[in-house]
Amino acid sequence: MNKPISYLFPSLRNIFFLVVFLAALRQGNQMLNADGDLGHHLAMGRFILDTGTIPHTDPFSFRTEGVAAIPHEWLLQIAYALLDSWFGLTGIVIFSALVLALAFTLVLGEATRRSGSLLAGLVLVALALAASAMHWITRPHLVTYLLLAVWLSRLDAFFRGQERRWWIFPPLMLLWANLHGMFVLGLLAFAISLAGWAWDRWLEGRESFVSGRDLALLGIASTLATFLTPSGLHLWETIFNLAGGSPFITSMTAEYRPADFHNPGTWPFLILLGTILATSVLSGHALGMTAALHLAGWTLIGLYSARNIPLAAIVLAPIGAQLLAAWWQSVPALGGLTGFSKKLERVERDLRGWLWAGGGVMLCFILIWAGMSLDKSARPYQFLPEQFPVAAVDWLEANPPQGRMFNEFDWGGYLLYRLWPEQKIFMDGHTHIYGDDLSREYAAIMSRAPGWEGVLAKYQIQWAILRADNPLALALREAGWREVYRDETTIIFIRSWSQL
Repeated sequence: MNKPISYLFPSLRNIFFLVVFLAALRQGNQMLNADGDLGHHLAMGRFILDTGTIPHTDPFSFRTEGVAAIPHEWLLQIAYALLDSWFGLTGIVIFSALVLALAFTLVLGEATRRSGSLLAGLVLVALALAASAMHWITRPHLVTYLLLAVWLSRLDAFFRGQERRWWIFPPLMLLWANLHGMFVLGLLAFAISLAGWAWDRWLEGRESFVSGRDLALLGIASTLATFLTPSGLHLWETIFNLAGGSPFITSMTAEYRPADFHNPGTWPFLILLGTILATSVLSGHALGMTAALHLAGWTLIGLYSARNIPLAAIVLAPIGAQLLAAWWQSVPALGGLTGFSKKLERVERDLRGWLWAGGGVMLCFILIWAGMSLDKSARPYQFLPEQFPVAAVDWLEANPPQGRMFNEFDWGGYLLYRLWPEQKIFMDGHTHIYGDDLSREYAAIMSRAPGWEGVLAKYQIQWAILRADNPLALALREAGWREVYRDETTIIFIRSWSQL
């Protein structure tokens, strides 16, 4: 294709990028309202910007004063707070959409390179994309999707001898460690690849494309980079605590538990695993020890916890594409499919139309700023009043209550976003800060277990904000608490002797 003309037509990767970007914008309100943690991140980002300090204890709950809360997402929390101050929640949705689109476009590129088949790459990455959609939430973990995709691509190139610069990895790890606590996955991926390299070199006697010295430099320097954070060594303590959370706290947080595979949202991940399993047998293709270890390890990681499924899918998609392409090539009846894929790849190599991707993103910006909603609900990006106590907090701002509150923990982040620092919360979704004992106190109140009123008295709780259909509301009314506000979402009680 004539070179100037090639820049006028979008490649499939450009189209894929725009499709993912638009799909995320369409899900914007769903991503904002999937849980209440975003409010916590926004409040923390504002705290850091306002005070110029990064707190090492929790400033948000009266029950956790002085309790260690090591910052492991501080840099992204600042970014979120700035985006919110400049563009409102719309800025956070657009940022999240860009991160998702970049991450999975990189995964598509890696899947295509490994398999030699654009078509196989599209099939497997589409499954990975669908598997990840269950955890599209406007939280810092989305940046780990992108950084994991970048890290894996460069790491694979390094072990193949195509990337000689070991020193690019420590700065990437330094950035990752200050953005999100799941930086440990990058080190885990390196450890798995290192084990495969050692097996191939010392037990199989295969040629190595990278020296042991460079591997040692990469591993040691990248690990040391994780200590260059506001928390230093304590960051690792926090990560280990998060990974080994108590069974009780795990029971409170669905995403920490293994996925419910009766839920249709998890089926793309099962199909991805099934495709890999079937093609690994049918193709007769030998993966090699490194790929086999990644396949086994990341499958287990995905099965262990629902929140790990998108991460596992990002790693497994290129491996699955490699196996699928090998199977197609081994079956004569699928020769037409292989031929079609090669034609796609020839066309793809000639196209350079990234202008379409950039223009599409800019057009979305213009439409949104002009007041058009790109969300599937046709509403602006916002915390939805049917999910959060939006109207109730408006009322509270006009009628500020006295004393300490009790709140539903998954509303804690939103209440921080709207009411802090004037009001501190009882609890929010950062259950690792509260630990077993404080979390059990919350559960005792919510379940009206014996002694629940004593817990409220212990903390001198003077008002409560609950879902309108929460059974605790009836118990509070029977205990003499007075209802002062109600709407379809929220009910607010105060003690009969309290003053607003």
